[in-house]
Amino acid sequence: MAYEVLARKYRPETFRDVTGQEVVTGTLQRAIETDRVAHAYLLCGPRGTGKTTTARIFAKALNCEQGPTADPCGVCDACTAIARGAFPDVIEIDAASNTGVDSVRELREEANYRPMQGRAKVYIIDEVHQLSKSAFNALLKTLEEPPAHVKFIFATTEPHKVIETVLSRCQVLKLSTLSQEEITGRLDQIFERESIRAEAGVSAGIAARARGGMRDALTLADQLLALVGDAPTVADLEKLSTGADHAQLTEIVRLVVAGDRPGLLRALPQGESAAEEVCAGLLQHLRLALVLAHCGADAPFVEADPDARRELADLGSRLGADRLEVMLEELILARERMALLRSDAHAVLEVALLGLARAEATLPLAELVQRLAALEARLASGVVVPAPPPAGRPQAAAPPAARTAPPAARTAPQQPAPNAAPPSPSAPPAADRAITANRAARSSAAEAWSSFLVELKQRAASMAEALERSGELVDFTPERVVIRIGRLRESDRPIVLERRNQQICQRVFSGLLGGDVEVRIETAEQTRGGNADDDFTNTVKNVFEGRLED
Repeated sequence: MAYEVLARKYRPETFRDVTGQEVVTGTLQRAIETDRVAHAYLLCGPRGTGKTTTARIFAKALNCEQGPTADPCGVCDACTAIARGAFPDVIEIDAASNTGVDSVRELREEANYRPMQGRAKVYIIDEVHQLSKSAFNALLKTLEEPPAHVKFIFATTEPHKVIETVLSRCQVLKLSTLSQEEITGRLDQIFERESIRAEAGVSAGIAARARGGMRDALTLADQLLALVGDAPTVADLEKLSTGADHAQLTEIVRLVVAGDRPGLLRALPQGESAAEEVCAGLLQHLRLALVLAHCGADAPFVEADPDARRELADLGSRLGADRLEVMLEELILARERMALLRSDAHAVLEVALLGLARAEATLPLAELVQRLAALEARLASGVVVPAPPPAGRPQAAAPPAARTAPPAARTAPQQPAPNAAPPSPSAPPAADRAITANRAARSSAAEAWSSFLVELKQRAASMAEALERSGELVDFTPERVVIRIGRLRESDRPIVLERRNQQICQRVFSGLLGGDVEVRIETAEQTRGGNADDDFTNTVKNVFEGRLED
């Protein structure tokens, strides 16, 4: 007999068997019990969370010989035929293969005919968001006023792609990702039924890699059993070509914080899809640490076992919320770049993590601004003091003379020379000179542009490189900054026009200038033909008595 994979063998047959979706299954059960079944439902949620399975169970509940019932028997002819996909009145359609309007027209014609065997004719349309706009429009009338014997159940992982006119005609039920505890419990049950002698921690390791999807967890379990047999161990999980578990993610974060770049490169899992999985795992890992840093160690919505919760809470307290937010933002940008450069995903992840391994790269912007202000004040007052080393790096030893000098010699105030002129009463104090120097520095466009590029390289290196190649600062005030792009490379265009990168530019300038600054990025297409309404352009034209040309 052919082997049946665990995901199919243990697919839920009743609403009680569906794991972790009590709100959705409870809504459908009560709708049947109270005779309030709607004509159309949209089940949406991540992959592997039970959308199609729930739709089939609902079809059983409507057509069971004992029903309509909220608890289908599973043994009558209708239930068994629906489970096999052989019931003529339950029609499953893959929208990815039937995207056109002709398929919807056939559906409308067939819907008018009464069921052949069952009580209701149920249309289950999977990945409904892939229907074309014309197909959606052709379905609207039937969807709004279907025959009494017709029920529609749509399933999708991307509900935002379903047009509003369809959403308004459906009851939308959202399935959520499963917690690690729920997946672990279900795997333990299945392993016990299959007589699998799994070492303690194997189920939890698989659940951590499944990212909230039961089908993914069962697929990984099948892969592991085929690889190592009926007695898998925790060490065997490393042989799976998927991401990293909690222990590996903890080690990667530790190496990043310690600045151990060689160790970091050695610790990253290899494999085609490992980079995406590791990035997703790090995002979840650091997000939980951030939640615990903000909400305390007893936050109820953190899905982690007690030991992992303690480790994440300690990580959040050591790094602080500001630094965690910077790390998360860089990883989110790395994930977006990995989606564009899938063949170089591993290199993108390496570059992002190596950048985060530099302590100064993850300093919060507020701390950088504070350091710059302190440095400007010292320079303006004529006192040159070495800057402290970045966090995480040892401080260099002081010269022998400095170490042996008595404290009084180092702290005694300087006495004026005998013939020195007394200080002028009109000379401004050091604090005023610092403020004046600070304002002068901010008013210099060249210095501001240079400081901006240096800071931007720490936040969005690709954006900084594109602006350094093709950009120039054409308007600079404490409230408004205009950056003009000359000849923009095609490879730089999506980077420069990306809204997230432009928002980072605005945050960097706002931090440097100490207030909210509007940053406008103009490309050559936007400025071609002269910008007669631009104040800066008009000022230059009037000063040099010039004219505007294309």
